[in-house]
Amino acid sequence: MKTKKVWRRAAAILLSLLVCMLSLECTAFAAAGIAPARTASLRVYFGEGTQVFAEVPFSIYYVVGISAEGTYTVSEDFRSYPVTIEKDLTSSDLRALAQTLSAYVARDDVQPVAQAKTGTDGWVSFSGLSAGVYLVLGSQCVRDGVTYTPEPMLVHVPGQSQGEWDYNEAVSCKFSIVYDQPETVTRKVLKIWKDDASSRPQEISVQLLKDGQVVETVQLNEENHWSYTWEDLDASAVWQVTEAQTPAGYTVSVEQEGITFVMTNTAANPPVNPPSPGTPSKPSQPSKPGGRLPQTGMLWWPVPLLICSGLGLLCAGCILRRREDDPHAR
Repeated sequence: MKTKKVWRRAAAILLSLLVCMLSLECTAFAAAGIAPARTASLRVYFGEGTQVFAEVPFSIYYVVGISAEGTYTVSEDFRSYPVTIEKDLTSSDLRALAQTLSAYVARDDVQPVAQAKTGTDGWVSFSGLSAGVYLVLGSQCVRDGVTYTPEPMLVHVPGQSQGEWDYNEAVSCKFSIVYDQPETVTRKVLKIWKDDASSRPQEISVQLLKDGQVVETVQLNEENHWSYTWEDLDASAVWQVTEAQTPAGYTVSVEQEGITFVMTNTAANPPVNPPSPGTPSKPSQPSKPGGRLPQTGMLWWPVPLLICSGLGLLCAGCILRRREDDPHAR
């Protein structure tokens, strides 16, 4: 009797371990087997409820190439920028990365791989695309006195649908809405440091862009609390900020929050302990489901073995239970 209980407990423990291992494999963001040589398409929707926005220009930029093994290779156009581009990014990281890259694209006149306008149904389509991660930028539009501005976004092509690669990816872009556009606006930049302060420069040059053109450069330092405010800016223009030159050993990320551009510099080896008193810090944001770049190249050969082992243990458990309940087997 004790032997049967021991066997049953051992089987249950092994089964639980195998189920956990199987879950880890099956919940990977992407199955192996992406075909880089196969072209894909991307469709982007721009609309709000029953209202769609036609004749709005969109551009896409090839940021990262993806190999059959799931290796990420940053494209030549974006290789020199001091940003963090990797698979394991949260939705907040992706949003900031897209905004950061969009400012570089505007300032340096990076050429898109494709351009098109939305149709009467609000959709814009791009075809013949190589496997990779694309930066999608849409133009600001005004309808009935309301200004709609698409958010920059990064899209993985091909996408995923029920664990399979979808070579006809379709997404909907987010956008900001301004109902009563004022004549002028205010913009602010706030510098955040993620380091131990030992290698931090004494000041940083920040460029203000108006429709992609540098119109002013300011210096941020401890004296001005690493921040600066611009007032009476043309409300009809698109305003962005970039660093003139990112310090060696740091990456940069810019995310707009209301009127403020939060510009974060992260050291290559950020400290484990929190920043020292007086150092501004940005509160962390939780990761949203589906907010990470898909991970490719996962090993799937153990899955059939795990399934068979699990089924075998289930059968063994059922047999032991039946024998225990059968009075003739005692």
